[in-house]
Amino acid sequence: MHLDSKKKNFLKVPKIKDTLVTYKEIARDNIISIFQLDDYSKLSPFEAFLENGDHGAEHTYNVFKKSLEIAEAVEKDSAVSIDKELLYMMSAMHDSWRFRLPIYKEWDTEKQQQAKENKRKKSEREHARYGVAQVKLWIKKLKEKNIMISDEDQKKIEDYVLNHDFFNERLEWDRYHEPVSLEWQIVRLADRISVPVGEEIKRYRETGKRLGTPYFKKNITWKERIDFSFVNMWEYIKNKTFDEFTFFLALLSQVPWDFSHPLLAEIYKQWWSNKDQAISCILQIAEDESYNKEDIQKMKLLINAYLEYFKIHF
Repeated sequence: MHLDSKKKNFLKVPKIKDTLVTYKEIARDNIISIFQLDDYSKLSPFEAFLENGDHGAEHTYNVFKKSLEIAEAVEKDSAVSIDKELLYMMSAMHDSWRFRLPIYKEWDTEKQQQAKENKRKKSEREHARYGVAQVKLWIKKLKEKNIMISDEDQKKIEDYVLNHDFFNERLEWDRYHEPVSLEWQIVRLADRISVPVGEEIKRYRETGKRLGTPYFKKNITWKERIDFSFVNMWEYIKNKTFDEFTFFLALLSQVPWDFSHPLLAEIYKQWWSNKDQAISCILQIAEDESYNKEDIQKMKLLINAYLEYFKIHF
């Protein structure tokens, strides 16, 4: 990223040695402005970002640290230079819209509260698309601090935020696409493998709990599970044909060749080879949430059948 050298103020970028505590302090300086555009009566969006354990500051910190590790491997392998500032901005902003919380007031009726809760859930589910607007707001705030981001770099950040959740063509159709630039691809990979496989499953379950997503619904058919696509997410939710288990099947189905860069594919393959741990974690969560042995056995059979159907082997 090319910042104007004549300007006195520059974006402070964390280093690989920085702790989560330091990262949060830097976040307060760098990105608090976009979380405090409105007056909220309860927890501010920025404080929610700091406290959230599944997609907040801790997650973006892990993604950025993993991005730096991957970038180091890429630079060593191919002698290219990776823009660390871009890695930071993409990592910090990719889930930011999840924290554009609706304003709750003491005198809200039950109907108003439900409408605001639905708005919050939509913000989370559509966070990639809405996040582009968040990036525009942030960069505008940075420019007010004399931190100049080029139009080219802004476009890269916006395109990454829009496409960061891309899995593969089967699950996305033509809604999103794999990021083009190397920095985009690095952060996309880091977002997938920022923590060990089992922790990633638990992290997503926490998101499901926040959104009120049921863990396992027995009435969802086999065809509905294998035909699942993120494009039709709202239809599934409206028809009550979506559960967390379906998402976990999709997560298990992402494979190394969904990453076009050879080294990134190899790095994902190393992480992906531990997906047996993910399956154990999926079944353990079901047990922890008091599903009976019959349901857990059905989940296990569905996982095996799903992987076999799509010819996925770890």
